[in-house]
Amino acid sequence: MGVLELEQVQAITDIDAVVKLATETAIEIYEQRIEKDHAKKREQARKNTKKLLAGYNELKEHCENAIADIESSVPTDLQLLLTELFNRRGVLRVESILASKRRTELILEHVDNMLDVYRKQCNYRNQPYFKSLVYFYIDKLDVDAVADKLNVEKRTVYRYLEQAENDMALLIWGIQAV
Repeated sequence: MGVLELEQVQAITDIDAVVKLATETAIEIYEQRIEKDHAKKREQARKNTKKLLAGYNELKEHCENAIADIESSVPTDLQLLLTELFNRRGVLRVESILASKRRTELILEHVDNMLDVYRKQCNYRNQPYFKSLVYFYIDKLDVDAVADKLNVEKRTVYRYLEQAENDMALLIWGIQAV
């Protein structure tokens, strides 16, 4: 029982090689999945950034014009409507509008702060990315008009916007966008 035969030694060596290969393959697949997940998160952060910037003006209007409570609404017509349609639930509906307004204000405050940080970064580095972002998303100029304002080609504006979107995604979402 003490001596292993040559075939047994070979079988153990083969098993070790298979285990090593399987382990290496599993690690490689795992690392690819992790990278794929990171890429998805980066892309989602960029998409969310584009949505936030595209809706920036509308979100500002929402915060300025959302009716947050019955007392601040257009007097009696709205009060009567809420009372008739929702009765007790009308108060909850108004509270949900207030909660939505508060969340939107908080998000916009963060976006405004990050826009200010980005503006300072671009000014310090003498980069045109912030201006292209503001012209396109905030001022709602089309790419041709942005190109004219910046005195660059259209395709350059697209590159500037892509860079600005990536930079803003990092500022807005932090590590999630890395």
